[in-house]
Amino acid sequence: MDYVIDTNRKTIQEKIKEVDSYVKEMKNYKTVALLNLKKLPDSLLQSLRKKIKDEGGKVVILRKPVISRVLASNKKLAGHVDECKKPVALILTNSSPYELNKFFNQHKKKRAAKVGDVAKADIVVPEGETDLPPGPALSELKAGGVNVQIKGGKIIVSKDSTVAKAGEEITLPKVKALQSLGIMPFEVMASLIFGYDGEYVYSSDILSLGDTIDEDIAESLSEAFNFSMNAGYPTEQNADILLKDAIMQSVNMALNADVYSSSSIEQLLTCAMRQGGALETLEPKEAPKDEPPKEEKAEGSDAPAAEEK
Repeated sequence: MDYVIDTNRKTIQEKIKEVDSYVKEMKNYKTVALLNLKKLPDSLLQSLRKKIKDEGGKVVILRKPVISRVLASNKKLAGHVDECKKPVALILTNSSPYELNKFFNQHKKKRAAKVGDVAKADIVVPEGETDLPPGPALSELKAGGVNVQIKGGKIIVSKDSTVAKAGEEITLPKVKALQSLGIMPFEVMASLIFGYDGEYVYSSDILSLGDTIDEDIAESLSEAFNFSMNAGYPTEQNADILLKDAIMQSVNMALNADVYSSSSIEQLLTCAMRQGGALETLEPKEAPKDEPPKEEKAEGSDAPAAEEK
């Protein structure tokens, strides 16, 4: 015997109205997105929810049957109905999917380490003083791999201590040591399952490219431009520069070889005039005049020598 749903029941009617209202409301926003609520702290969710509301959007947490039917009403979103099996929230906003994902990346929250967490990078406790007095904390820190000693009535970290290396699982002693020092080495952020801009559905993998895509494209364009310039390969981007460089080289060659052309004649004539003007300022050297022979003086006397008769 097939089970027939009584659509006249009050609860069913309420669900139908709720689905219809959000199906209509989705058309008033540029972007529809699905937010993954798994492991998302409520404090961060409420903070993000308020910021999105202030920007004219909304974050709606609906019952699974309702949100499933809301997605199923759109042909391009119907394939994501299975995503509603996990805790999710519907986001309606006028920001693009990339802008929304960037917004979440900019609003991360620090959190303490938990047993079983895997370090994404080396977790290092820097050398320096702590506010902890000698006592049980000293043993906890040592058990967690922190190099500590007592100095001036306080516990100090005697040198930089790597509590966990990248890829290493966090154990209970390490968790206690980090918590004692107030170190929160992990970040938590809201993550989108998909974003839909009315035309395309962007998965979380595609959206994550938006963090560096502008820089990556700019770097690739710069490298391609430099390569084409060095190779002398003309493109739409470098044609003007290559032509100017070629003209400069041809003019320099013409000037150095004294080749007259429409590009070099003016500079060559100017150079010739300057050289001619410089030559005009030079005076010719006069030939030395013949000097009369000097008269011989008598030995031992200042008087001139007597002439021979």
